Amino acid sequence: MYDHEQSKTARDSPALADLLQMPKSIRKREEEELTAYTTRWLELADAALSTAEKAAKALELARQEQERIRNDIQRRLKNYAKAGGRRVKKVG
Repeated sequence: MYDHEQSKTARDSPALADLLQMPKSIRKREEEELTAYTTRWLELADAALSTAEKAAKALELARQEQERIRNDIQRRLKNYAKAGGRRVKKVG
């Protein structure tokens, strides 16, 4: 026999409704939740990596600029010493 009160209780109680569902649908929902969770963490990891890559690129550019400035100073000092301590005029 069909018990209307029991049916109403099953609809009102999510935990009981989960138990009454077919296992395949529960598994599917859990897989979807896991996929969404994994996707979100991969997005966060990509964003962090992108930020780290940008920082590494900025450091590399700063190192290259520092090297260029150092070479320029060494060249000027060498030219200054070659000119006997006199200021070397730029030509051009």
